[in-house]
Amino acid sequence: MNNEFKIDDAKMDKISLAYKIEKITVKSLYEGYCKFSPSIQGQYLAHVMRGIECYFRKQMKNNRFIVICEPYKTFTPGQKQASSFYYHPRRPIIRSLDKKNSSFIINYNKDLSERELRDYISHEIGHLFWLAISDIIDVNIRGKTEPLSSIFGIFTMSEKNDFYANYDISTRNHTNWQELLDFFHINM
Repeated sequence: MNNEFKIDDAKMDKISLAYKIEKITVKSLYEGYCKFSPSIQGQYLAHVMRGIECYFRKQMKNNRFIVICEPYKTFTPGQKQASSFYYHPRRPIIRSLDKKNSSFIINYNKDLSERELRDYISHEIGHLFWLAISDIIDVNIRGKTEPLSSIFGIFTMSEKNDFYANYDISTRNHTNWQELLDFFHINM
């Protein structure tokens, strides 16, 4: 069994250094992630997204809330953003009882490789994830999900890379954990 992508103390140290966040904060974030993680272990990234979507449906008491991923309608070469998100109707944050927010839309560059697309989407759903669990962890997240969404992406893609590394060799994976950390740290 390959353990290259398992999050441990050494990896938390590297995340802490890369994002200039105290290790205790990274540990708290990871503990929050781990409360959600058992329901998505051994699942595809789409299942992670659907799990968060279901959580928000319950929190908002809005059965129509949905996460939508679609390519940018117009993406020009040289455009800075490889992906972005917004709420519909557009709002700066989502409030758990705000029934007007019925979707979380992720736009992405359709020319991204499969690995890059998965990384960028995991970053974007990280924004929603931290808002969803901000009431159950000791870190004040409201209004500041950057770079926390990248840290969510690192946690998620570490788990997904570990899953795929143990079952198949795939272009979906980073070759090692440091490469994954570097991608999120440099590109997001």
